[in-house]
Amino acid sequence: MRIGRFLAAASAALLLTMAFSAKAAMTPINVTWNPSTTGITTQGPFSFDNVVLNTFATIDVNSAGTGFTQQGFLNLSLFNQNGLPTSVPNVGYPSGSPYSLYISFTGTGTQTAGVPSTGQFTSLTYSLMGAPGVTTFTPNGSGMFSLNGNAGVALATGSLTSPGSTSLTVDAGTGLLLPAAQLTASFVPNPAFASFFVNPSASTPLTVTAAFTNTGTVVTSAPIAGGGTRLTLNGGGGNATLSQAAAVPEPDTYGMLLAGLGLVGFVARRKYKRHG
Repeated sequence: MRIGRFLAAASAALLLTMAFSAKAAMTPINVTWNPSTTGITTQGPFSFDNVVLNTFATIDVNSAGTGFTQQGFLNLSLFNQNGLPTSVPNVGYPSGSPYSLYISFTGTGTQTAGVPSTGQFTSLTYSLMGAPGVTTFTPNGSGMFSLNGNAGVALATGSLTSPGSTSLTVDAGTGLLLPAAQLTASFVPNPAFASFFVNPSASTPLTVTAAFTNTGTVVTSAPIAGGGTRLTLNGGGGNATLSQAAAVPEPDTYGMLLAGLGLVGFVARRKYKRHG
């Protein structure tokens, strides 16, 4: 029983340390980017702690209502710091030529059948693109979105790091299906554009956390082949923050942990021999 108490105490301390580290790793940070170094604009550096996203995407829900695929674009339309705007790319604010920052992405997920439903992502990959001038996204005849504008360059890439969560409800006013989601993904800067990432630098691992909500005015739905449903999101809302990615423990950290567990075992054995 005494050994159990010692091991339980050691395990609890370790779990608390890990939980604290995970929470600290997800804290949003201030970020500084310099788009003028990419050749897409004359806009100089700006800092932000939150970015507003506009969604132009399709979500195809299967006939059973238990899975979905999603693809499209996220336009980075407004950057804020402490609640105040610091950059509006498509007008070149605060000074510089208009440019576009957007994300091209694909993803899959599962959900409970029926409406309302809840679910999670099973995969996600994306690229952060930068392009001169204003990029627009328009739905074509199939409900998919086409990109209109100058050719872009890939500034960063990423993929899903946690399942996140999704929900599908009904807008009481319009009767339309309303998707919502939140997720966490990696953020890997392209070394070819290292000067774009002023702070943190391009060599710093980051995590992006994003959340999306939609209103009935931006969502349309239509049947697709096979009995599923296609939801088209034309300008839905969202926001994202960046945080420091969780660091891999250094070798000396592992050594300290093993030493601590060894000490617990040694004390437990002495207690056991004394009272055994």
